[in-house]
Amino acid sequence: MSDNRAEIQDLNSRYAIAFDSGQLDESVDCWAEDGTLDETETGLGLFEGREAIRVFFRDALMANSTKVVHMMFNHLITSLEGDHGEGRVNCLVEIVKTDGSYARAHVTYSDRYVRVAGQWKFASRVVTSSFPHETLTS
Repeated sequence: MSDNRAEIQDLNSRYAIAFDSGQLDESVDCWAEDGTLDETETGLGLFEGREAIRVFFRDALMANSTKVVHMMFNHLITSLEGDHGEGRVNCLVEIVKTDGSYARAHVTYSDRYVRVAGQWKFASRVVTSSFPHETLTS
């Protein structure tokens, strides 16, 4: 079981590093084919399926930033049984936007994980704000 926990924690790191490096395919591959990303609480929408997540990442997030850093912490896996698990992780995101502004967001990811062909993926990720979004420069 401990290997599964480490692999799930690595999934979060793989996502953050890939996204922050602008590696769209690698970022999106962290989701199961039918996975969901729920950003409705942040006002950004609900994205169902890997292709919808890809378009959102590419057109709404990556296209509008020049630098992004996700700092993941306090990762807690709350359930792990067979090929399914649940957990949550906090994240501080620092962003330099294409217009030169700088923003910071602190969010919580509530996750469901699924093992697909031996690799852990996000079955769903629900994003909620832990603090109000902060624009540091404009």
